[in-house]
Amino acid sequence: MQVGSIVKSSHIAVPQGAVGIVTRILGNMAMVRWYAGQPGASRELNTEPFFLEDLEDTGDILPAGASLTLQ
Repeated sequence: MQVGSIVKSSHIAVPQGAVGIVTRILGNMAMVRWYAGQPGASRELNTEPFFLEDLEDTGDILPAGASLTLQ
């Protein structure tokens, strides 16, 4: 998992069907920007820290030059 990885989670704090983008990794935690559905094509929900073990890496990475701004 790396910055820009697209993730999902079954954690209780994440709405069902939400998709996130990892914006920062520090140790065993990641800041994730969550979206109601596909990032960039759906409403942004929030940004929260999560343990890496609570995230499912989809294997997709935000394409270079995408219109989403990572902080």
